[in-house]
Amino acid sequence: MAFSQLRFVQLLLVVFGVAFILFKLRPTTHRGTAPTQQVWSGPNWDDFDAIRNETLGVQKIFAINLISRPDKRDNIVLGSSLSNFHVDWIDGVTPDEVDAKSYPYNWNHGHKRTEYAARRAHINGLQRVVQERLASAIIMEDDADWDVSIKLQLESFAHAVRALQLQDTQKIPTESPYGDDWDILWLGHCGMSCKTDFPFYLTPNDPTIPMPQHFLPLWRDPPTFEGHERANHSRLICTASDAVCSMFYAVSYRGAQRILAALSVNPSGLAEEIDIGAQFDVSLGRICGNGYLRCFAPYPSITGGFHQAGPRAKSSDIHDEVGEEEGFFSWGVVYSTMLNINRILKGELTIHATWDDVDVLDVIPGDITMEKGAIYSPK
Repeated sequence: MAFSQLRFVQLLLVVFGVAFILFKLRPTTHRGTAPTQQVWSGPNWDDFDAIRNETLGVQKIFAINLISRPDKRDNIVLGSSLSNFHVDWIDGVTPDEVDAKSYPYNWNHGHKRTEYAARRAHINGLQRVVQERLASAIIMEDDADWDVSIKLQLESFAHAVRALQLQDTQKIPTESPYGDDWDILWLGHCGMSCKTDFPFYLTPNDPTIPMPQHFLPLWRDPPTFEGHERANHSRLICTASDAVCSMFYAVSYRGAQRILAALSVNPSGLAEEIDIGAQFDVSLGRICGNGYLRCFAPYPSITGGFHQAGPRAKSSDIHDEVGEEEGFFSWGVVYSTMLNINRILKGELTIHATWDDVDVLDVIPGDITMEKGAIYSPK
């Protein structure tokens, strides 16, 4: 074969190979019961190694903590060490540390001073993301709890949000295992709603989802899509139109810039369009809903919260809780890291469930598995 002919054949094979790969990376679509289902067959299911690192696939993890609550810092430091991820710290803010001149002009002074101080602490975290030029970061509050399988949960979640992003861009993620086109990943919340005209994703048979009787009272009705009902063991991931409770979320650099503009800097009267002078989580939910931010969230929430034993007043640094002594408890997670710290330190193989009516009461963390899900298009 002549040299030129050989080069032509080689070039033809390369073109054919690239075309085949691009074809395989597209979601395959088939008709099912309404809404339409699209089975995701994108980048390899194992292409999420960065989530298994010490920062869960983002550049840094921050926890907000008041200097006066070293007990809560102890919880996060020990729990994260046992889950093999590293946390940096953002100092919480007290009302006495906030100069009245620093309040945004549209802040609703009907809210508690402690609520603005909490909002300021989150803004400080976002300021740090922008100042340090972090591509992405997780910000959590210091009473968070998470499942012992959080890295597996986040791999499954990343699989879903990447698939949803590719519905719009058809671009393979390059910067983040969670994709490149998001502002907020609202991983821990106490209620959320979805944009019902956008596709959503369902992951079936997730063993880390609490049964509905263990959901705390939520501040939003469960998300619904016409013609489809979420099964008890399925996790829904969608483009969020609202959420409340900012206990655990990821933010991109672009998202941190936009939130800092909307909730503090307010260029060109932006606050009138975006912010209502509310608590941080309420304002964040609003700007997810009006399209200023692109937000994704799971339902039920992936992360939950932990309450130490003692007076009920220990549970909140914002609200004046009253009540008698309470024991340790966790909410929102089936296999709580905080409730299993003693078992993990002892080297026991199994983790005990938060409640006694789950399908598997004692589980070996390595035996927890997640199934692939599918995209559904609303009617």
